[in-house]
Amino acid sequence: MGSHVLSARRSTRMTVQSFPMDCHTPVRWIACSFASIAMTLTGCQGPRSTEQSIELGDHYLEFGDWQKAADTFQPVTINSPGLWKGEYGYGLAMAHLGDLVTARRCLETANDHSPGNLLIIEALAEVMFRQGDTGQLFQLLRGAGASLGRTEPYLVLGKYAIKLKDNDSALLAFQAAIEVDSGVTRPRTTEPYYQLAMLQLSLGNKAEATRRLRQAYGVSANDPRVIESLQSQGVVLDASTALPPGI
Repeated sequence: MGSHVLSARRSTRMTVQSFPMDCHTPVRWIACSFASIAMTLTGCQGPRSTEQSIELGDHYLEFGDWQKAADTFQPVTINSPGLWKGEYGYGLAMAHLGDLVTARRCLETANDHSPGNLLIIEALAEVMFRQGDTGQLFQLLRGAGASLGRTEPYLVLGKYAIKLKDNDSALLAFQAAIEVDSGVTRPRTTEPYYQLAMLQLSLGNKAEATRRLRQAYGVSANDPRVIESLQSQGVVLDASTALPPGI
């Protein structure tokens, strides 16, 4: 019996030693896979492409890891200057890290290379606001609203004007948003009417606020904010509630 056991052990040892040293067997394939993953995690696969860096940087931005995002995007701005995704990502990260000068420079570069991009415009507006550059902030957003014919820049402008306690500019911004949202090229939105109504309420103009809310209700009878605000003003919701849109 001892000779049989010894023979079996020798046979097992010979079988293990007979595995080919490549990645075609399951065991070796798993080992090679782990090695590949380890090389990827440690950066052994070589330098990342611009596209890979942008993708990784966007991942860091999404999760609010601003320093890693900055470290990832900065080489992109050096190796591919003017590429808006790199400039935008680096600028946004630096804004969150408090370097507003670098952030503004990069975001202005991004805006030059991708004009009309609302992501860039809103990020740049926030940096200008934090720098206290009200004149350039208003000029940026008014220009974007006029050139794009969209409500978003005017709505952002109105909200900044309220923060700056410039109610006249806020009123004009929300009215401009209503004007450009003609409903011809896109569905009307309740947003400018609702924001204008909330501003009028804060100024004590209840009748005008109610009129704007009724216009918003005419745009969409399903906006819960509009419904709640109308009900709080004692307005009965029926077929006569809605008013036609417009200034």
